[in-house]
Order: sequence, then C-alpha cells, then structure tokens
Amino acid sequence: MRWLLILAIAASPWAAAQADTSQNPKSAPRGTYSLDPRHTLVQFCIRHMGLSDYCGRFSKVTGTLTFNGGQHEKSSARIELDVSSIDTLSKELDEKLRTQFFETARHPVARFTTNSVRVTGERTGIVAGTLELRGVSKHVELAVTFNGGLMHPFANAYAIGFSGTTTIALNDFAFPEVSWRPFVGDTVKLTLEVEFIAEK
Repeated sequence: MRWLLILAIAASPWAAAQADTSQNPKSAPRGTYSLDPRHTLVQFCIRHMGLSDYCGRFSKVTGTLTFNGGQHEKSSARIELDVSSIDTLSKELDEKLRTQFFETARHPVARFTTNSVRVTGERTGIVAGTLELRGVSKHVELAVTFNGGLMHPFANAYAIGFSGTTTIALNDFAFPEVSWRPFVGDTVKLTLEVEFIAEK
C-alpha cells in the first residue's frame, strides 16, 4: 500500500512540476507574461509601538512582465495594486486605512513601473523603478530573486516566479497625520511573492 501511495504522488502534476523547475533564468522563454493573481502576495509590515511588526496584504494585484533571462536589462514590468483591497487582521482598521490613510476614493491604485534591472548574482538582482502611491511618485529599488520557471501543468504555458523586498518611508508619500500615526514606525517593509504565466 505504501508503494502505491508513493507512485501516486510521484505521478501527480505537482511532483512533475517540482522535478521540471529550472532555476536558470536563461531557460525561460523570452516574451510577455501576465501576473497570476491567485499565486501572488503583496505584503506590508510596519513596526507597532516598537514591539512587533504588524502586517497586512493587498489582495487584488495585476501586472505584466516583459522577460529576457539572457539580457536582464531588457526586462521590464508594471504592477498595479487595488489599494482598497487592503486586508489586515481587523476589518475596522481596514476601513480606516482606506478612508483616512490611503484615501482610496482619490487614490484607488498604486503602481510600480520598472526603469532598470541590475544583476547581482546568478538568480538575484536589483529592480529599480517608480512607485506611484497617493498621487506621489518616488524612486524605489526592489531586491529580487528569480525562484524558477517551468511549463505550468494546468495553464499549458511557461510560468516563472520571483520574490522581492523593499522598504519605503511613509513621509515620502505624504500620508496624513492620523491620530494613531505616533504609534507606528516611519518605514514599511514590502514583500512580494509573484508568479507570471506566459501569454499565448
């Protein structure tokens, strides 16, 4: 019975995908990729009262990537967040963040557009670009890792994945001085886990 279970797992699409994943960026087909929102996470964390990091996410993300694994400088991306999709542990806080802090009625979308890519290792690089948030545009650099690529077992197209991190300053984006502002830190760490699927 144990051997039957092992054989069933080994034959599953998941196991096949694990075996076929390539961590060589050059193995990924060049071209345009669409962000897979079901396998993408944009998380933010901010220090709370100097005691811990309070984290949340944006649940609605879209974007496109023009990828060239052999000439990284020719790669570019554009990612958009629906700011009203902010999601923390508190629904009450979510509503306050939408209305009082991000003012989503006036600024519904945050957008990151790449300007350059600099390789730092076999699978790592610095992606520089412009972050548009609350009507303010600032230069931001993401430390990015290419996690791998493979033929997606269900989408019938090539898929690639990345992890990225950056830190932004609240004062750079003219956030309002809400009553609870003194109780949180001045910087926010952004973490991205993103998958893209090649357009057919």
